[in-house]
Amino acid sequence: MRRENRSRRQASSRRRWTRMIRGGLLGILVILGMLGYQWLPSAVAGLLSIQRVSISGTERLDRRVVLSLLDLPDDRSLLSVDLSSLEQKVEAHPAVASASVGRVLPHTLTVIVVERKPAALFQHAGGTLFLDKEGVVLSLAPDRPAGTLPELMGLSAVKILGGDLKIQAQAREGLRFAKHLQRHVGPAVSVDLSDARFMVGQTDGLVFRVKNEFKDMWQPYLEVEPSLRERFRQGTYEIDLRFAGKVIVRKKG
Repeated sequence: MRRENRSRRQASSRRRWTRMIRGGLLGILVILGMLGYQWLPSAVAGLLSIQRVSISGTERLDRRVVLSLLDLPDDRSLLSVDLSSLEQKVEAHPAVASASVGRVLPHTLTVIVVERKPAALFQHAGGTLFLDKEGVVLSLAPDRPAGTLPELMGLSAVKILGGDLKIQAQAREGLRFAKHLQRHVGPAVSVDLSDARFMVGQTDGLVFRVKNEFKDMWQPYLEVEPSLRERFRQGTYEIDLRFAGKVIVRKKG
């Protein structure tokens, strides 16, 4: 009987010690887990710190400008940066059409920029601006820009600088007409958009008046153009294509 009681006491004591050891180990694991939760992110962030920013796709935009737009914090890490937010920051620049930001482990942030390219010159009282194909103002143009970019005029400088969507759409129509004239008539083209009802394009000694939907009006002109070439060599002529099915030719000056 005594032996049985002693055995029971010993078994009970072992169970208490086992529970105490398990509880102690569990407590240690909880403490280590809490410490790890606080320490691990900073440790990993240190291992994945941004040490290099790779920027590609820029031709006219300076690298320093892109870095300034990114505005990366001092404790920058590949894990902590918000890629979508960085893309929006870069795309806020008027010369940027789109931007893609990504991570390359362990230490590189990649930035791929698609720049807006000059497609036209916009002439106004204050000078000359570069516009892209969407009618967005890019920058001031030099006094004598190289190349044969078409010139647009007659739009509100205040509105186009302010990003007015209606004016940008009008600029796109003017650019479309200018490209058409460059393909079919001559490389040096200017388009006056001062009257919203029609466009006036000038190139190679000829002045064209067309409505915005000009392509349907162009075919009648192409049909009679061979017979007019000799006359065009003798001076400046105006070709009015604003009326359906009609090609009205007037000599100027």
